[in-house]
Amino acid sequence: MKINICGIPHKVIYCKDEFNTDTHYGQIDYGKAVIKISEDVSKEQQDEALCHEVLHGILSHIGKEELSQDEELVSVLSNAIYQSFMPNLDGEEADQ
Repeated sequence: MKINICGIPHKVIYCKDEFNTDTHYGQIDYGKAVIKISEDVSKEQQDEALCHEVLHGILSHIGKEELSQDEELVSVLSNAIYQSFMPNLDGEEADQ
């Protein structure tokens, strides 16, 4: 799977034993344009981790490296984005 971050294609790899899943479910390598996501967590955790890593990538690519390094900010924003968009992407309608 590939995902574009600010016009740059990044390969997404789902893998085992790469992370301490107590604290990390994913990792982005800016130089190689690769995002690794743990296979050892639920689909929802994988999707949220992908959103988290994409947000790191966006912030880095727009020159906001200091914000990209702020894990608390990235976690809060990526969680909010995930919760806002993922149910809609899965074909579910938001309650009106």
